[in-house]
Amino acid sequence: MTSILITGATGYIGGCLAKKLIGNPEFRIRLLVRRPGNLPADLAGQVEIVQGDTFDRKILLHALSGIRVAYYLIHSMGGGKDFEQKDRISAENFRDACIDAGVQRVIYLGGLGELGSASSHLRSRMETGEILSAGPQQLQTIWFRAGVIVGQGSAGFEIIKNLVKKLPVMITPRWVRTRTQPIGIDDALAYLTAAAKLDVTGNLVVDIGVKEVTTFKGMMELTAGLMDYRLMILPFPVLTPHFSSYWLILFSPISFHVAAALIEGLRSETVITNNNAEIYFPGISTISLKEAVRHALGITRE
Repeated sequence: MTSILITGATGYIGGCLAKKLIGNPEFRIRLLVRRPGNLPADLAGQVEIVQGDTFDRKILLHALSGIRVAYYLIHSMGGGKDFEQKDRISAENFRDACIDAGVQRVIYLGGLGELGSASSHLRSRMETGEILSAGPQQLQTIWFRAGVIVGQGSAGFEIIKNLVKKLPVMITPRWVRTRTQPIGIDDALAYLTAAAKLDVTGNLVVDIGVKEVTTFKGMMELTAGLMDYRLMILPFPVLTPHFSSYWLILFSPISFHVAAALIEGLRSETVITNNNAEIYFPGISTISLKEAVRHALGITRE
C-alpha cells in the first residue's frame, strides 16, 4: 500500500483527487489542510487529517512522515503584491521537508503556457514547478501542466457557465480569442492518479489536455449550444483586464481577486507543447471538449 499526502484538499482539484483515491485499496491517504472544517463531510471521516500549512516546517515534517508520494496542489489565487513570494516560500518549504522526510515523489499540477507571455500567476506556477523539481537526485517530481479544468465546481468552467446563462449578448475583449487546450476533470484526475504508480526515473514534465485547440470564445459557444442558450459575442478589443474582472464578478460567483487572476491567465496561450502524456500514459485517452462540457453540465444524452 502506497502512503500518500494530498495538500490543497479544500480546493477543487485536491478535493476531487482525495475523493477519487479514498476508494482505491492501493493507497493510504493523509490530508494536510489549514481548516479541516472546510473539508466535505464525506472526506473528513475517511482519511487521516493533519491541520497546518506549508509555512510551518514542524507540521510539514509531521504530515510527511512515512509518506511515499506527495501531491502539491497549492496555488495563491488571492490578491496582494506578495503572493509570488508566498508561493515561492511554500514550494521551497515543501520540497525541503519532502527531502528530509524521505518522500520519493512529488506530483504537482501547474498551468500550461510559455514563460515569455505568461501572466504573473502563471509565472508563479511555473516557478513553483521549477522549485519542486530542483533536487532530482533527492526527490523526483512529476509536473503536470494543464489549462482550464472542465468540471462542475471548477472556477474556470463555472465562469463560462454563468456567463452563458446570464448574458445572451456579450461584449468581449481580445482574450476570448486566445488559444487554449482545456481538460476534463476526470481525465486530469486519471493522470494525477496514474502518476503515483508510474514506473519512471528522474523528473518529468507532462502537458495534458484535450486533443483539439480552441479558444475561450469557442468554449462559451460550445457550452451555450449544449445548454440550449442563444449567445451573441461582440468583440470590443479595448476592454481592459481590470474592467473585465469587474464584469466577471457581476455575472459569476467568484471574488474579484480570483476573477483578476483568471482573466490575467486567459490572456496567455495555454496549449500543449510536449507529447509526454502519450509517451508515459498511453492507457489514458482524453475525451473531447464537447464530452467534457457535457459531463460538467450533467448531460447524459445528445
